[in-house]
Amino acid sequence: MLCEALERKAVKIPVLGRLYWKNAASLKRAFCLCLHHFGMLKPFTFVLWLATNRCNFSCPFCELSSGEARPGELSREEAHKLIGDLSAMGVKRLVVSGGEPLMRQDICEIMAYANSRNLQLGLVTNGWHVPALERTLRTLHFFLYFTSIDGAPEYHDRVRGAKKAFVRALQGLELFAEMRVPARIVNTVVHPENIRQLEGMVEIIRNSAATSWRLTPVCNVGRAEGATGYDLSKAQLSRLVDFIKEHRNAVNVDFGESHTYLWRLAGAAGVKPFFCGAGLTRCSITSEGEVIGCQWISTSFSEGNLRDRSFPQIWKDGFTRFRKNEFQRGCFDCVHFDGCRGGCWAEMKKRGACLKSAWNEGE
Repeated sequence: MLCEALERKAVKIPVLGRLYWKNAASLKRAFCLCLHHFGMLKPFTFVLWLATNRCNFSCPFCELSSGEARPGELSREEAHKLIGDLSAMGVKRLVVSGGEPLMRQDICEIMAYANSRNLQLGLVTNGWHVPALERTLRTLHFFLYFTSIDGAPEYHDRVRGAKKAFVRALQGLELFAEMRVPARIVNTVVHPENIRQLEGMVEIIRNSAATSWRLTPVCNVGRAEGATGYDLSKAQLSRLVDFIKEHRNAVNVDFGESHTYLWRLAGAAGVKPFFCGAGLTRCSITSEGEVIGCQWISTSFSEGNLRDRSFPQIWKDGFTRFRKNEFQRGCFDCVHFDGCRGGCWAEMKKRGACLKSAWNEGE
């Protein structure tokens, strides 16, 4: 979008760019709250729909503990109603995720309906079912293709629990490149077990059809909640920062959107500013119709269910927890506060703090 392109240019302007980067989160938040005050706030970035909890893999750090479809997942008719409401209120982007969304039998028809209502589509998938659905997928219009690679081919297949899972992930990228989908993102969930594999992945990503690579520390949700061995140490976080700096130009690598606030801890101005748009510029919808600020948040933080109220009603009247200036203890005194405004909302709720404590470990 235009505002995203302008921001990328703005942060590169001397003095002004650093000033903007230092205060970006506060400025964006103030702008969103102003729009909300006048009844003009919309999910400008996207609405993410977790179309099903069903998945052919069972990854140990899956944020949704996906596997079997859940009872009461939205029907096709209910999905159409949601899409109609999104279109009527001016939402432009619908990101379809899961579970594994391509395991839902009617998903291609639903995505086609979204296109017919002028919604641009994003698809978050492990890529396994892409070849089988290639003919239909080619008829749809996407702005985003998002897949995951956990490490070297053998490691990825082991984590996913299926041979050729790595190959299928790359094949999905290639198909969507042929379809000229502009954003094709590979995400790698980083933890102590695979951080040493990143160097070896550089050539894999460079030779793939990905347009960017995102590195996201494991969040304490889903199957990873309460598990040990996933947290990155101060040394590992520093190593991750140095790795991204070294390879940024070669493979367009960066932190995942939820963790770009780490650049503030590293003092690296000039990169994309952080902003958590949960409940402000975006939100998520579970397979059963619960509307939540972020897919990392449990349904205990639901703003309402689509079977009880329409999405426009929930968006207008809900999300007060995101639209109040209430933050965790210690945030207001933090030197980085204006540039992060509390960091990732879900991470703060789960951990009770951002990764600053790990970054400053031993100081």
